[in-house]
Amino acid sequence: MSAAWIRYATAACVLFTVVSPTARAQPAASVGTDARMLALADSITVGDYCRIAQRVAAAPTVRVALAADSSIVQLSTAQICDVRPASLSLRALRGDVPVSLSAIARLGTRAFGGTGSATFAAMDAFRMRTRSAELRPVVRAALGDSLARDLSRITETADGILAMQARDAALTRLARYERKLGPTSAPLNGVEVLLNWGAQLWVPGFRPSTRQGPSPWELVASYVPTYATVVEKRAQAVSASEFGVRRYLFGQQYGAEGWRGVLYPTYWSMGAIVVSDRNGALVWPWENRQRTGIFAGWGATKVAYVRGRKGEWIVSRQVQLIPLVF
Repeated sequence: MSAAWIRYATAACVLFTVVSPTARAQPAASVGTDARMLALADSITVGDYCRIAQRVAAAPTVRVALAADSSIVQLSTAQICDVRPASLSLRALRGDVPVSLSAIARLGTRAFGGTGSATFAAMDAFRMRTRSAELRPVVRAALGDSLARDLSRITETADGILAMQARDAALTRLARYERKLGPTSAPLNGVEVLLNWGAQLWVPGFRPSTRQGPSPWELVASYVPTYATVVEKRAQAVSASEFGVRRYLFGQQYGAEGWRGVLYPTYWSMGAIVVSDRNGALVWPWENRQRTGIFAGWGATKVAYVRGRKGEWIVSRQVQLIPLVF
């Protein structure tokens, strides 16, 4: 094994040892802080942010103090004051609360498309330029103490929601890597390792993304000597070659262990299968008259059908007898 492979393996072990527990759970203090932040975000609407942003942007002393940044603040305020999301709470922009009846009815679907990320970006730009140490005294003098406190409460809440969103997205990506590369994932042989390494570089749909993390898809090209069938009331071993795809299930309920893993596994798979007319363990699938069929897997359990041979239905469990081989 080359030094490069050793480095990759070591890095993967460190990743799953150190990062994975963080992806699975958060400290109790963080959960409590999040709950308070979300409750506050429920009470503040985009319209509230708009009204106080307009007061800040219109203040002559603030505009002078902003200098070249004044135009950026004006543009950010205009984006925040877009009438489409004005009635939404800051938490609704995050996307984790029930939507309204009008949204379920698809009323105004086009109008609301993409407003959440654009509004948060505008709020971030507004906050960065109006909440600096130099601008705070100017803004307080222009608005008065009461409105200045409201401005602080609103902008800090929006910033907190945005930070939570970024953190949660990062943890989700890490959890997906753990699901696809961790202990409950399917073991690959050497050919599959090379195929999937190349696919993540060059094949659309198999590439990772900055937003979603790893692709859920994986190529299958394996020799499986662990299939079994029943012929004349006797169980017989069957060897087969599989060619297809595997898709990892990134939902929170999936990737379960024990009996729940049967219902909520880490992945499913499907594709074509090639077997020989002759049954037996370690039989070459292209020996004698080979036949093709289809296979489907739900987690480690796989079922295949090959027409025109003794024992048309064959079953197997996803298992690797020799690491990186079969």
